[in-house]
Amino acid sequence: MSENIIPAEIESLPNQASQAALALQNMGFRILHIGSTISVEAPQTLWQSTFNVAFERQKKTVMPEIQTSEVSYAKALTSGLEIPPQLQNLVKGVMFVEPPELF
Repeated sequence: MSENIIPAEIESLPNQASQAALALQNMGFRILHIGSTISVEAPQTLWQSTFNVAFERQKKTVMPEIQTSEVSYAKALTSGLEIPPQLQNLVKGVMFVEPPELF
């Protein structure tokens, strides 16, 4: 079974996006896009070990008016989230992506 891949958006400090993306890539994160935020994805275990974030399985109903369709996803529990020392001068915050609710 393959490891659960978690997407997120990283908010870099001003003028630090390229350096933050390079540092994240060197740590094992996959960089998807660099823009106003840095779109990344990584195995759940990398998020846990790097940012001290926990996850729990949750279900969400998407497109309820068409049909009841539930998706299961790993919801980030960010109360203990910490920016690691090697990223503190580059990264301001992390926003975890959840499945959209389409109406």
